[in-house]
Amino acid sequence: MRKKTSAWILGLYITAFVFTGCGGDAALDQYYTDMEQFTSQANMDFSTLNGIDPASETAVDDMLAAMDQLALSFQSLANISVPKQFLSIESLADEAGSYMTEAASLYHQAYGDGNYHEDIAAAALENYNRAVKRMDYISEILQGQMPSDDSITITTENDAPGFKEDGLPEAEGEIGEN
Repeated sequence: MRKKTSAWILGLYITAFVFTGCGGDAALDQYYTDMEQFTSQANMDFSTLNGIDPASETAVDDMLAAMDQLALSFQSLANISVPKQFLSIESLADEAGSYMTEAASLYHQAYGDGNYHEDIAAAALENYNRAVKRMDYISEILQGQMPSDDSITITTENDAPGFKEDGLPEAEGEIGEN
């Protein structure tokens, strides 16, 4: 489960720190404060998860507890009120929260009866990876970058249905004349 989460967490933390206190927009300032709190908690959660000794007698219980905490942190990400400047992040945060919650649930099922169920654990890992991927997208957006991945489609305001660039009238022939 070790991913480039530390790099993401550090990047998001720095971005949030830079923008926090820039002033002017209370909702944006609150968003960065909330993201900084999420980043700090998620960083601790990933550290706990990555620090589990797989040879320990309590490794499974420790991993399940760490996944439960990580799911709670990701739910807090999903619950952060997103300002209009970052509306595209809202659905990504919701998806990340859902995927991490599902990952934790599936890991409990994979180890629940004292046996290891590889197929369920594989599904749990897939959900975990999807949550982390959305977290990476959020980080890229907050850093002013466009996420680049063959599996995503980016729709800009100019491409959105009904958007009229610069408020210009529609092309001639599309407007009914009297």
